[in-house]
Amino acid sequence: MATFNSKKRKREEKRSRCSKKKSKYRRDQHGTCCPVPEEPTPVRDQWNTFTVMADALQTFEEYGEDAYLFNKRLEKDFSPLDFLANQHEVDPTNWEEVINILIKVQRHFSLDFSTLCLSVNYLARYISQRPLKATILKPLGATCLYLATKIMGRKRPSAEDFLELFGDANYTPAYIAYVEKNLMCQLDYRLQGPTIDFFLEHFSLIRASSEKCSGIITRAANALTAARGIAALAMTQYGFHQYAPSLLAQCCLKAADNIFGYNTTNEEEPRDYPAHLMQECLEKTLLLVTANNNFLQQLMPGVFPETLQEHSASAAIHSGSTEVTEPAGQHPGTSSRRPKETGAGSPRKKGGGKSAAASRKTGKR
Repeated sequence: MATFNSKKRKREEKRSRCSKKKSKYRRDQHGTCCPVPEEPTPVRDQWNTFTVMADALQTFEEYGEDAYLFNKRLEKDFSPLDFLANQHEVDPTNWEEVINILIKVQRHFSLDFSTLCLSVNYLARYISQRPLKATILKPLGATCLYLATKIMGRKRPSAEDFLELFGDANYTPAYIAYVEKNLMCQLDYRLQGPTIDFFLEHFSLIRASSEKCSGIITRAANALTAARGIAALAMTQYGFHQYAPSLLAQCCLKAADNIFGYNTTNEEEPRDYPAHLMQECLEKTLLLVTANNNFLQQLMPGVFPETLQEHSASAAIHSGSTEVTEPAGQHPGTSSRRPKETGAGSPRKKGGGKSAAASRKTGKR
């Protein structure tokens, strides 16, 4: 009997040692939870997916890397460059006006940010394949956004309520359905692809998974929310579409870190681009944020602080860039029944493009 108890005790001790080793391995694998200087408060905005991020961490650890590699391979095919090159009537000013309208409609109905990104992707891909009249761009943009709401499969407004916000009696459900058929055919029915929002979420989950503390997750969620606002601003500017979504996503997150004063350098973030290209994109992103602080504050008042200009300007100066910015006109109102006012007018463009007069040609209220 004593021999039996002795063997039983040894087995229990062995299990205990194995359990301790396993727990230590898991702690080493995920890292310890380092205290943050100050516990951050989640920002209040419809684009803040804090709870979703916390729930997504387990799935991310299992499939995140595979999903990233899969979407990275598809990225080039779904990201047309110079898509206005063959357009005779549609110019960057027209593009900016329509994307601003899509942002306001998207915010009005509280649609997912990924829905907005998908609609902009549809519009760019369609424009890259055939010339358009400038008057067609707005109903095409409306169709892209409404189609994206269907593809995302979440809450969707009625066609009548949706089209009313675009302020044109000719935009009927039947007309939009006709445009939608042409749109899907032109896109070869490839209606799901990687957008900047996928990469924003992926890089944010890398940050959150490195140290699973509530403070770290909140910081990652705050930076992601602000980065979505910066990405929306960048999408209005034709020049930023020369950068791959995965590259621009990293720069938007770094710009958001700068605004909040976060130091979130993570060695696990991919190094897929040359340092000089990353620096170029980051400098332009910081300058864009600095030139359009009012736009961002009015678009997302619960996210961007009043000191936004000071934060971004100091970073731009530190980067050594001296590029000058100039204002562009604001886009016209969209309808008698307007979307919820964010107060955000058209963002100001970076210098080096058209003259201010040319930029205001189609942008006056």
